[in-house]
Amino acid sequence: MEVDKLTIMRRCDLPARDLRLLDPLFVYPSTILGREKAIVVNLEQMRCIITADEVLLLNSLDSYMLQYVAELQRRLALKNDFIKRPSFGVLADSLSSLERKESNIVSNRALTSDGPHDEVVGESQSSRGSFADYMPFEFLALEVALEAACTFLDTQVRYIYYEAQNV
Repeated sequence: MEVDKLTIMRRCDLPARDLRLLDPLFVYPSTILGREKAIVVNLEQMRCIITADEVLLLNSLDSYMLQYVAELQRRLALKNDFIKRPSFGVLADSLSSLERKESNIVSNRALTSDGPHDEVVGESQSSRGSFADYMPFEFLALEVALEAACTFLDTQVRYIYYEAQNV
């Protein structure tokens, strides 16, 4: 659906100055603004407003935005599959387990930097993966936006590097 600026301002409780960041006519540095009901994201090609329930895209037909939408949909599907699994228990249990493993990592780092430390790190990373599936929608959408912006910048750097090598 298409909406005008006034509707967005009312719906997301944003002042007009925040929407100026998303205007393609103005050049602003990359910015992420956290407001009470929304996150305004201006990262290279990524310009959107993230709320607790939805993402409002500025250029929804742009190829980078289409990739963003596809990746966000994929992650939401993975998150929904993960939450439906009964074997993972309650979030509080996952958090306390993660905290115990994090404290083990700190103590192992102080003692040694080989063998057992690597095993504990591996366990902690798998716990973090399950914890990431409990992230609220707006944080998941922001994470995907940051990754998309980094991928865009990485592609530009690789292109420039390739062009410099061929000169």
